[in-house]
Amino acid sequence: MQLASKYEKHIDNQLTAKQVLVLELIRSGVTSTKDLADSLNVSTSAVSQLLNKLEVHEYIIRTIDKENRRKIKLQLTEKSEKYFEKMILLEKEMNENLYGLLPIEDLQHLARILEQLTKLAGDE
Repeated sequence: MQLASKYEKHIDNQLTAKQVLVLELIRSGVTSTKDLADSLNVSTSAVSQLLNKLEVHEYIIRTIDKENRRKIKLQLTEKSEKYFEKMILLEKEMNENLYGLLPIEDLQHLARILEQLTKLAGDE
């Protein structure tokens, strides 16, 4: 618990978990409201509300597709890119601190178990 509280102050409390997920999906190439709704298993109106908040807080930009004016393209802003950079560095630091508490033998066992799980998941 001490480790988590150490990093809590670095997390952007302006974003909800669902908003972060939307940003992740946009980052991975999902750029239409309908595709986001399908990915999140919610209505397009619920996605529109999420997008409105993200746009107000300058995490995304919505533009009209020049080839199809009925389509809206979603893009991440520099603010959201900086958010992801910060989260990646924070996650790396947290992992280093957390794994640094474990003996090397335990880390080796963990690596072997994760490798086995990865192989098992690939066989299905």
